[in-house]
Amino acid sequence: MKNKMATIVIGAGAAGMIAAWRAASLGAEVILLEKNSKLGIKILISGGGKCNITHGGNVETLRQQFQINEARFLKYAFHTFTNTDLLQQLKEYGVETYERDNGKVFPMSHKAGDVVHALRRMMEKAGVDIRLNSSVTEILKDESGIYGVKVNQEILETKSVIVAVGGTSFQKTGTTGDGYSWAMQLGHALVPIRPALAPIFLLPKPPAEWQGTPIRDCLLMAKSNTTTISQWGGDILFTHVGISGPATLEVSRKAYVEFEKGNLITMCVDFFPELTIEEIDQKILTETMKSGAKQTVTLIEQFVPQKLGPHILQQAKVNEIKKLHQLGKQERRSLSETLKNCSIGTVKEIPLDGGEVTAGGIDLREVKPATMESKLVKGLFFCGEILDVAGPVGGYNLQAAFSTGFVAGESASKI
Repeated sequence: MKNKMATIVIGAGAAGMIAAWRAASLGAEVILLEKNSKLGIKILISGGGKCNITHGGNVETLRQQFQINEARFLKYAFHTFTNTDLLQQLKEYGVETYERDNGKVFPMSHKAGDVVHALRRMMEKAGVDIRLNSSVTEILKDESGIYGVKVNQEILETKSVIVAVGGTSFQKTGTTGDGYSWAMQLGHALVPIRPALAPIFLLPKPPAEWQGTPIRDCLLMAKSNTTTISQWGGDILFTHVGISGPATLEVSRKAYVEFEKGNLITMCVDFFPELTIEEIDQKILTETMKSGAKQTVTLIEQFVPQKLGPHILQQAKVNEIKKLHQLGKQERRSLSETLKNCSIGTVKEIPLDGGEVTAGGIDLREVKPATMESKLVKGLFFCGEILDVAGPVGGYNLQAAFSTGFVAGESASKI
């Protein structure tokens, strides 16, 4: 049987396609199984369809953006297949890239489809047998290790399987958590599945007039009582149910951990992260001396998005029609404190499916970082988002998928 001992890769996302290409380029016979009708669906929607491929920093800079245990696990993979290696490989297949000031790397065409097309051509040239609309239902093992997979009621025999099916975020792309059940059936433990890089739903919902309003360059804080459990500087955007935007996505993972414990989590905004309360107070006093007859709400709307002015004054307990010269010292102080710590609601929900990536997954302690092979089952490999790895926004997670996929493919090809 021609395909009897092929290396089988399950999942045609970033990790799976690189794994399939690497294994085949080393001479292995490779079958790539994808349950969707097209390759790289999640890549196609990444970066708003523009695909933030990776980050342009050096390897150690990239690695240190992950939590300590994740960074340690990724060290070998990141050094084995670097962001430079990735971009050079894509360039050979026609994808020119550029790096933004913030380090994010995109294709010059701004088309994620060009990245997927290049990955497909890489696999085809290496001889990968790509099979779309192929749903795996079970991974088979005996006392000696992996011996096959069941797909569309057929059993494909193999000694090595690479599981690259992602997590459970954006389930419309096909990441429905299949790999978790297979892993548990094969004896693996899971770190609890949690959303990461997710929007946050608030109570009460933002007023209708706030929807679509951004707050630029603020500091977003998630607080349990008075303790800040997570914070991030950047932009946020009000939606019809809560907040989104880069700063929101970055605080969502740690906020969720406290939220699932049953704690009340309050989301707060610092509109002037670069200033102290005293400096904001001086700013208000200076404006008062210049334009004392101006209404307080008019001043506040110079500092923050206009639609938020009344909310800030209400929280500071200052009458919005009061003239600046009528403000007492304590009222100015209250305004300054509110601008540094303005509550915009409490957490109602942080949706798992709404996250750009999934935190949790295959316990890294049960996977060999230098091969991506399971420590429990011979011939079973994991790579990409199914692992308990979740980095920040900026191309870090795609690079983790590409790097771990490369190592998994290289290692599986030797079995």
